[in-house]
Amino acid sequence: MDVRSHRFISHFPALQGAKLAAAVRLVRFPHQAVIFEEGSVSNCIYLVLHGRVALTKQTPGGTPQVIAHKGPGDYFGELGVLDGSDRSTAAIADGPVQLGRLARKPFLQLLSQSSWHTVLRLFSHIGEDLRATNARFVTAVVRKEKITLVGEMANSMVHDFRGPFSTIKLATELLAKHDRKAETQELCAMILRQVARLGGMVEEVLDFARGETRLRLKVAPLAEVFTQLQEENIVSLGRAGIKLRIKPTVLQLPLDPDRLLRVLQNLVTNAGEALAAKPGGLITVAARRVQAQCLITVADNGPGVPNEIRTTLFEPFVSHGKTAGTGLGLAIAKAVIEAHRGAIAFKSTRRGTTFTIQLPLTPSP
Repeated sequence: MDVRSHRFISHFPALQGAKLAAAVRLVRFPHQAVIFEEGSVSNCIYLVLHGRVALTKQTPGGTPQVIAHKGPGDYFGELGVLDGSDRSTAAIADGPVQLGRLARKPFLQLLSQSSWHTVLRLFSHIGEDLRATNARFVTAVVRKEKITLVGEMANSMVHDFRGPFSTIKLATELLAKHDRKAETQELCAMILRQVARLGGMVEEVLDFARGETRLRLKVAPLAEVFTQLQEENIVSLGRAGIKLRIKPTVLQLPLDPDRLLRVLQNLVTNAGEALAAKPGGLITVAARRVQAQCLITVADNGPGVPNEIRTTLFEPFVSHGKTAGTGLGLAIAKAVIEAHRGAIAFKSTRRGTTFTIQLPLTPSP
């Protein structure tokens, strides 16, 4: 983007805009570079020309919280320049960025010579942007508090459930030891898997509340995860009239089998709920190699993701039409996949939804 066509410059008449543009100095920052710290001196305004900048603010707990992103055409740092206060946020490059740096002195000098119409137009836009930023920050803080509360509840559940889980596990192992029938062995193995799954789900919520995702990575066949997924869902989905089709795969890759299984289980469960009222429901799970990546897809022929939650689907506490669940399933799934150095995305139409998980086929160096 050219400085002369930037939105900030457009607030001023042509002659004044040209003078401002001439006073702008181009600067570049690499990914994650600190442009300025919270509490630093407000000595200039930044115009975003290319890339994206994250504005962060320290929460009462001392952790930085992203309150806004600024992209091409946006500007930031103007409040401190106008009222002489220190920076109220930090600014960090979210990827390589090119910015226009407008120093405080020439800006204030030109503003003092502007008509009241120009000043009113500029301050009106600044006010709108500030209100939107404040609303996003309040939403983020409330979300963080809710996550913390869920984490405290999960921690209590770990403590309270440890005894019952141990009892169920011990009783199941004793039953398997004394009854060697194949059917009994299979049912006992299923019970033990489900107990481990419940414990893993609670631990995942705890990790998410702490802002961390701990993995037990090993190079393993993806087919083993697919087999468990088939075993745990084929009966329940069949009873609901939904067909589960899992395509064979020979891919091996570094993964945490339990965590990846729970991610896929969440996607299959969501698909099953979307297909509950649809005759001929079908869920297809497949994997293929694309260069150095493994692409896993979970597709359904349901009604699609509602439009109102598509842009926030992976954020905490986002759900639509559900009466149960924490609303953390997809947010945790995203965190788990990103901890694998991967990515998760989706495409949705009225004829169905496809989630795509991208994972590296080789361990990190």
